[in-house]
Order: sequence, then C-alpha cells, then structure tokens
Amino acid sequence: MSPGTGAPEGMRNIGPTTAKWLTEVGIDSPERLRRVGAAEAYRMIKAWRPWDVTLILLWALEGAINDIDWIDVSPERRLELRREVDEVEPD
Repeated sequence: MSPGTGAPEGMRNIGPTTAKWLTEVGIDSPERLRRVGAAEAYRMIKAWRPWDVTLILLWALEGAINDIDWIDVSPERRLELRREVDEVEPD
C-alpha cells in the first residue's frame, strides 16, 4: 500500500477494531488521519465510544501517524497529547 492511500488498518498500530472506530468517525484513510491528527481523532472516537477508549489509543494513533510503535512515543510527546485532549491541566 502506498502512503496516504487505503484503509487506516494498514498503518502501524492500527488493527481491525481501531480501523473500524476510525471509519465510524469519518477517518477512512491514512492521509485523513494525518490531516486530522492523533489528538483530534482520539477525541472523535472517545465522543463516539467513551466506554472503549483509553490513552493507549492516543499513543497508537500518534505512532501510526509517525510510523513508530505506540510504546515509543516519547514521554514529552505523550504529555503534549494529553494536554491537547484535556486529560491533564497545563502547568
């Protein structure tokens, strides 16, 4: 699959369930996910399925966008993302 085309499921960290959730909120391609960004995609999915979503999804989306494993998202970037999705208050 070429970058930016096809289902989000072809991206690193995006399995069938996450791909389904992304599609349910209108994110149906890697390019669209990159354009929307991890924090906004996470907020959209959390609004749609609040009982299913954890912060690991946020790390996975960020990792998918940057083609890295979710566990490798740096602590600094995780804090930035958490602030973007209002999980913690800014200092």
